[in-house]
Amino acid sequence: MTHPDPDDARHALELIEGDMLCLEDFARLCSVSTDWVLARVQDEVLTATWREAACFLSSATLWRARQMVAIERQFDADPALAALVTDMVEEIRRLRDRVAYYESRQG
Repeated sequence: MTHPDPDDARHALELIEGDMLCLEDFARLCSVSTDWVLARVQDEVLTATWREAACFLSSATLWRARQMVAIERQFDADPALAALVTDMVEEIRRLRDRVAYYESRQG
């Protein structure tokens, strides 16, 4: 297993701060091929923006894609199933945040 290059991490942070990632950078940050990303965009489980025939994905989508990659690899899951599980994880996270917020206000 290789360790991430600190320069790559800095470059990734600079890309994320710009909010939109080009297809190639997005795929690299997810450790997948551009074909993998485009297939998920075509299946409508990842959202992309097209500008002048170039594909861009938001940095917010990066977490979702990484979750999907992990689920697909770890469980040999179908892409649609990985997207569904990721949706459920996101919803659970939102619900936990809401519960924590309401509990903190009752303090």
